[in-house]
Amino acid sequence: MRVLHVIPSVSPLRGGPSKAVFGMVKALREVGVDASILTTNDHGPGIDRSLPPGRWIERQGVPLLAFGRWSPPLRALREFALSPALSGWLRQHIHAYDLLHVHAIFSFPSTWAMLQARQAGVPYLVRTIGQLSPWSLNQSPARKRWMLRLVERSNLNAAAALHFTSRAEQREADALCLTPPSLVLPLGVSVVAAASGEMPRAAAGPVRFLFLSRLHPKKGLERLIEALALLQTQQPEADWTLTIAGSGAADYEAELRRLAQESRIGPRCRWLGHLEGRAKERELIAADWLVLPSAAENFGIVVAEALACGTPVILSPEVAIAELVEEAGAGLISPSDPALLARTLSRGLAGAGAEMRRAARNLAERRLAWSAIADDLHQAYARILELPAPR
Repeated sequence: MRVLHVIPSVSPLRGGPSKAVFGMVKALREVGVDASILTTNDHGPGIDRSLPPGRWIERQGVPLLAFGRWSPPLRALREFALSPALSGWLRQHIHAYDLLHVHAIFSFPSTWAMLQARQAGVPYLVRTIGQLSPWSLNQSPARKRWMLRLVERSNLNAAAALHFTSRAEQREADALCLTPPSLVLPLGVSVVAAASGEMPRAAAGPVRFLFLSRLHPKKGLERLIEALALLQTQQPEADWTLTIAGSGAADYEAELRRLAQESRIGPRCRWLGHLEGRAKERELIAADWLVLPSAAENFGIVVAEALACGTPVILSPEVAIAELVEEAGAGLISPSDPALLARTLSRGLAGAGAEMRRAARNLAERRLAWSAIADDLHQAYARILELPAPR
């Protein structure tokens, strides 16, 4: 079985979806699926010069082919990431694949891949990465309404299945009345990462809150800063720190730093910038709580990574994995309103305790291990390929 995963970008600057595709494809290859990635050399505002255009390479243990990305000068279309070379290659080679797994919508590589698959009669799944949520659809709403009317609704309705990573994400998409069947399957973490959760934590010292994500208004860092400022006013003697790991637009980061200083919590904050690999894992292991008060997350891959390290989480209900976390007793769920979040953070000052840390690890190992998810996804692919060919 040959499956091509199409995604607009694999840059770590694009957050969880770009990271998750590597774990997914690697796990699929380990269960016998000949899976690979087709993408562009997008790297946030720039391009990734380590990706040679038009040449297969191995990246993070999986085959990857990237083509040049060109962003239109019009602001409304800047994120569309045009790639004529990618389109031309796919037109020539699409019949070499049994199935396409498309990640994201409203972007040229994904939109065009679905169009070409429809024309070629090749079945495809679409992982919508939360872009059908009300919050997401309200960002650049005119462009997205136009694209849905012109092509994306037809692309979505022609899919063999829509891949959602949580029931919450599936429910958000229900308002569009799309016709394909749903595949609800979470993103995963590696078992190796889960084992790292056994590493010991310091027995004393301040409670360590960790925010680890892109610095973007959606992620709710402003609300977290405001909540911690309230907590400091209410409990000035409380001993805690906030570690902020992530990067974003320079002007937005400067605004966040200014807010922290004006809120008088600046001395308690550590700003680490973007982290990857072992450095990222060390911060997840050292934290007492990962805090993500996001306005919208179709899953929250960093949450799964924290759980795999045995670190409980404090989440807003809009982080779709919150349902699993609450059910497993692996964290606290709180509205992102600063006053209510401050109350939840106050509960966190007592520490999570060994039982909640064990619950976090167990949830990662039993429900979020890539090995199990890859088996389920492989079976889903096989069911799709048994269906009559699309007309």
